[in-house]
Amino acid sequence: MIMKKLRILFTVIFCQAIFDGNAQSAFIPLSNEVEQSFVRDLNRVGNGVHTSFKPYLRSDVVRASMSASEEADLEEIDNGKAYDSLIRYNVRSDRKFNQRWIGRKLFTEHLLQVEEEDFRLYLDPVFEFAGGQDQENNRNFHTNTRGVWVNGSIGKRFGFNATFYENQSLFPMYLDSAARKSRVVPGQGRVKKFDTDAFDYAFSTGTINFQLNKHFTFEFGQDRHFIGDGYRSLLLSDNAFHYPYFKIITDFWKIRYVNLFMQLRNLDRIDQNDSYPFESKYASMHYLDVDIGKRLTVGLFESVIWHADTNNNSRGFDFGYLNPFIFLRPVEFSIGSPDNVLMGLNLKYKLNSKNSMYAQIMLDEFLFDNVKSGNGWWANKQGIQAGFKSMDVFGVKSLYLQGELNYVRPYTYQHRDVMGSYSHHRAALAHPLGANFWEMVGIARYTYKRWNFDAKVSYAEIGYDTSGTNWGQNVFLSYVTYQQEFQNEVGQGLKTKLMWASLNISFLLNPTNRMNLFLNLASRSAVQPNKTDNTILVQGGFRTNLFNRYYDF
Repeated sequence: MIMKKLRILFTVIFCQAIFDGNAQSAFIPLSNEVEQSFVRDLNRVGNGVHTSFKPYLRSDVVRASMSASEEADLEEIDNGKAYDSLIRYNVRSDRKFNQRWIGRKLFTEHLLQVEEEDFRLYLDPVFEFAGGQDQENNRNFHTNTRGVWVNGSIGKRFGFNATFYENQSLFPMYLDSAARKSRVVPGQGRVKKFDTDAFDYAFSTGTINFQLNKHFTFEFGQDRHFIGDGYRSLLLSDNAFHYPYFKIITDFWKIRYVNLFMQLRNLDRIDQNDSYPFESKYASMHYLDVDIGKRLTVGLFESVIWHADTNNNSRGFDFGYLNPFIFLRPVEFSIGSPDNVLMGLNLKYKLNSKNSMYAQIMLDEFLFDNVKSGNGWWANKQGIQAGFKSMDVFGVKSLYLQGELNYVRPYTYQHRDVMGSYSHHRAALAHPLGANFWEMVGIARYTYKRWNFDAKVSYAEIGYDTSGTNWGQNVFLSYVTYQQEFQNEVGQGLKTKLMWASLNISFLLNPTNRMNLFLNLASRSAVQPNKTDNTILVQGGFRTNLFNRYYDF
């Protein structure tokens, strides 16, 4: 019912957008590779751009690249054309071949582009043709992906974006095991068997957005989001599958306020019968981001998840959670709800235009007296992140370094009702490792013209749950089955040391759709008391890289 009402709302917005407006609205792809092109401008001191809620608006990226004098004319700038100029900044187009039709389509333009005064349409093929070998397990693997990406605008306020991917993959052993266990490729949807030991899976996204004016942006569709300035997020990440949502972004003064309403699923059916749909749950999230001076940004986060329907009850969307103001806990108490509420804090401080620090604190449940006593009470459920970013390190232009520490206590993100867990599509909505872990991540990136070099190293200690036990790692378990009331600590259970190292080298062919050739080397080691799994991966291929894949677990 709620989705039907939202569709009606956007029909009205659509009609208005065709006949009115003065500024195009569109979001850039939620991709670390795409964002890396703008990292220097986005972190410049005093640019006034909020960087912790992704995907970014194109207008934010354009604004970040401007000087203070240029920002005065921001409303008169065509964000679409300005953004295209930015992503092609380091790409030469003066060569004779690049000026021909085939050269432009291969190296600088969309495959199909229609640009009229009040209508724009861009279409590109999206694909990945890659293969490699899992050398430790003597196993070849490959991915065959074909699809299409369409985006554009109608009028100057209405934008749209859609993708479709059809995939067949034979995975390395560790990834194959994860997909067989959950029946889901991490972040990419449900699988079915293909040939003997491969998988077939497909997924699509689609959004429409409307900018009422410089203060309000609305978006409706199916996709993902990310909250934070780090590589990981403990609040909301793009680790899980896409979901239907409605989003309102409000900008005024030095404040950005985001309302996000989501429909989620745990892939459990209402009845043990394939003719029944999957059980639904909903989430309402508020995020308030405030610039304090030119260097410090503070973000306040709040989320509530509630179970929509069961075999004997059809609760549906709880309109009490449409309250547009932050701090849902009073609303939750007022309706006598048992729903899952989480709160968090996101911080960023710019030391200068090339160096910044960031942090997150996530609070699920806690009692201050038990936290202070250090008794390891099971319900002290928190997560902490701390990290830094540095650009042009050692005076080398385009050399980027990032370091990050993540720490999440046992039973965090779990709920009494397993349907109320902080999850979607059999994946955690925050960190890929779930809970009951600590992790260090180091990233180095360097760009030279069309060449990109990306190195990543991580180390984590996780306490996995074994059969019939709940030590707090699996977010899909009910916390009422905890093993012990006190003396709970990170890493309890089946302690696993996970080490990951990778080097990715790519050559960018076309910046408009991130078409590139790539070579990737990776090493993974999972060490348990009586078992060690080692993996060495060598792979290469040809792809368009428009979304993040989190296979480093």
